[in-house]
Amino acid sequence: MQMKQVVLVLLVGFLMSGCEILGPDDEKDEARTYPQAMDLPAADLQQLLDGIHENGRFNLTAFVVGISECPPDYACLVADNIQVAGSPHTDGPSLMISAEKPSQFDQDEPYVLSIEVFGERFPESSQSRFVLLLAYSDAD
Repeated sequence: MQMKQVVLVLLVGFLMSGCEILGPDDEKDEARTYPQAMDLPAADLQQLLDGIHENGRFNLTAFVVGISECPPDYACLVADNIQVAGSPHTDGPSLMISAEKPSQFDQDEPYVLSIEVFGERFPESSQSRFVLLLAYSDAD
């Protein structure tokens, strides 16, 4: 009987320490890797989607509607990115923005995104402009 109690105490202790180490499943790693949005001219989302936006640095206010992040120790075909749109619930096209650690964003939330627009295509999509995230802030 005493052996069962020892095993039970050890098992409970092991499970508790494992939960403490791993944390709850829904806990989000909110370590920010970008500075606050910069003071830049406004970008036009539709022009970016149409591939006719000029190159340079701009601020884009949009909703994050998708998050693609490669798990650690995996080789993924698509670079980490966020997808943004003018509204959180859209069936229309979204703009792919290359971003480091996209999990720091909340899906369906608005952000002011400081971006750089390049004339080259986004390597893993049919998007005609490569867009890189430079900084961001929560939209008011």
